[in-house]
Amino acid sequence: MIKRLEFKKIISSPIILGLFVLFLLFNCFLIYEQSSIRNDMKSLQPIVKESGTLMDEEGRKKLQTSYEQDLHTWNELSQRKTGDTYQTAADFYKPELYYSLIESKIYSEKELQNINKLAIKETYLNSIQDIETKYSTFNVMDNAEEGIRLFGLKGAAAEKVREQYTVLKPRVEELVQNKEHLHLFFHGKMFGTHSFLFKKLFGFMLFQAMILIVLFTAFIVNYEFEHKTALVAYATKRGRRLMWDKLLVSIFTSTLVTVALLAITLSVYFIVFDYSGLWNVPISTGFLIELNKIPFISWWNVTFIQYLFMSCGLVVLCQILFVLITFCLSMLIRNSYIVFTLFGVIFLAGLYIPSLIPKDSTMLLYTHFSPFILVMNVKKWWMESGVFTTFKYYEILTVTGWLIVLLLTAWFFIKRFARENI
Repeated sequence: MIKRLEFKKIISSPIILGLFVLFLLFNCFLIYEQSSIRNDMKSLQPIVKESGTLMDEEGRKKLQTSYEQDLHTWNELSQRKTGDTYQTAADFYKPELYYSLIESKIYSEKELQNINKLAIKETYLNSIQDIETKYSTFNVMDNAEEGIRLFGLKGAAAEKVREQYTVLKPRVEELVQNKEHLHLFFHGKMFGTHSFLFKKLFGFMLFQAMILIVLFTAFIVNYEFEHKTALVAYATKRGRRLMWDKLLVSIFTSTLVTVALLAITLSVYFIVFDYSGLWNVPISTGFLIELNKIPFISWWNVTFIQYLFMSCGLVVLCQILFVLITFCLSMLIRNSYIVFTLFGVIFLAGLYIPSLIPKDSTMLLYTHFSPFILVMNVKKWWMESGVFTTFKYYEILTVTGWLIVLLLTAWFFIKRFARENI
């Protein structure tokens, strides 16, 4: 009954409900802004149906045959209309030819869509050799040395980075042996879907959920103090145990809000962008490589759908950490607005502290094991993520360590409150 009343306080708050709806509308707007590429992205599904996702020798032959047939069909059409033929689909888009053809309206809208699809198919076909070359010459230790040079790491810190990248090296060899890098997926350099989904969209959802969670946790923990009913509510032994109810309700509600935010936003995203046939593609595929040309090297052979659920689970756990941090602050400070401001200060401090550590100390790396830094790099969760956070179990160790410490801290504050003179 008490937990239900605490939960009702949260869901009846117009600020919480208003922000939740506002955040959902904002996420839908972000998806709408990106939706202009959805038709070009759909060009991949017919390719996958014809050739499969694995571009080994057999898959490549199927794709090559399909491409040559489509190019031949296009050349027959173009020869009838203009007397021209093309060696590649890209030749059609040469500026000296393309703009005059468009202005003369020789080709219908559907025919232009067909050549566009052929050009996209050609891009995928040409990318296979580039990906094979990239991974056959790829040395993950070069990434380590480049990062060490870029950030000026020395001594024990530099050696620790090399040690972690040495652990990653067999995984790169396994990835190539399993041909994970040769599975078709939305082309990273053309569409950048990984950055949009896991950096931009997930990044916004993380901070949106965090704002809501800090607000309502501080709100219900300090509710009686701010409404001048603390002397009545906490006068009895049962009243002092009310803090356990508030903590449990905060954790439950944070999970509910985060899952709802993720579920609604991702449902809209996957309705707009069709991922059919691609759910089981390895997340380490070379086709995901974006304009920075850095491969995505996951620590384990996981598919896109597995990676998606792993990331969603980690988002929920991070929000529980933020609940516990806010709860502990609220047990010290009896003002919701000050708690919210102080949480922001702590968050920024968590990002700034590593910059104070000497570049030759391993403590520089260990200070990156914090939820504040963890949530800033969603795009690279569960994979090689730069010299400071490339540890095989970085996400698990960060969340588990902080969860244990924060639970013990919350327990201490609740026990202290039970004997406190209010």
